[in-house]
Amino acid sequence: MGLLVAQIAVTPSRAQQAGVATPTCTLRSAGESAVAAVTGPQTLRLADGRTVRLAEIIAIPPLPQQGGDAGQDAASFLKAALGKKVEVKLGGAERDRYGVTTAHLFVAGDPPLWLQQGLVSAGLALAAPQADNKACFAALRASEATASGERRGNWGTAIFKILPASAPRLIANLMQTYQIVQGEVKSAARSGSRLTLSFGDGKKFGFRAYAEGAAAKRLSSDAAALSGKTVRIRGWVERKRGPSITAALPEQIEIVNEGGAQEPDPIRLTQPDR
Repeated sequence: MGLLVAQIAVTPSRAQQAGVATPTCTLRSAGESAVAAVTGPQTLRLADGRTVRLAEIIAIPPLPQQGGDAGQDAASFLKAALGKKVEVKLGGAERDRYGVTTAHLFVAGDPPLWLQQGLVSAGLALAAPQADNKACFAALRASEATASGERRGNWGTAIFKILPASAPRLIANLMQTYQIVQGEVKSAARSGSRLTLSFGDGKKFGFRAYAEGAAAKRLSSDAAALSGKTVRIRGWVERKRGPSITAALPEQIEIVNEGGAQEPDPIRLTQPDR
């Protein structure tokens, strides 16, 4: 079957029913099959032999220490598709370095159920743009914002939370996990194509965000102009002179509403390593 290019809208949600505009994304078809097995919170095996990892999201495995079972909830959501016909659609690279198909899956129906949006809308996954798969990030982020605002799924617990940049020790406890951090930039400096945003008041130990390449270009050519702005960044937490996140994609970083945006309340989180 040849690849077909189609522009799709996200599956109807409560936000759509309320009249909220829905972003669209352009994907190309990579054939149809049926779901034979669910092998993880965002991984499925199809009847044609392909293993598919759902692109552009992070769905975490079980967290028994949280008193819940978030990964199993995500897997249970996917198990509803067992035996059903699905269409595989691609927004970027078809396979990762391990040969696993990275794609969007749509369960046959009227309308089709977009599995990624279903998980994000239910609060069971986060939107996560990837260098070679980011065609639907705007649509998934819109679903994530609705899920967060309505405290659906893991947003109603301590599992998903926008972390305050003013709590570096909290963030430091979450090394090698995917997080969203927000706070007021205290200082910013540019070195070549890299922009360093510091969220601490001159302290040696504080949270920093590093924006590189296209992500740095999205913010400002004048680093000093970013001081006092509220910035939100998503990505993998790592240690570079303290906890940090590096953004290479413009989708990973944004300046949030300029007039009085508040930092999120501190809360202790635990997420598993990649």
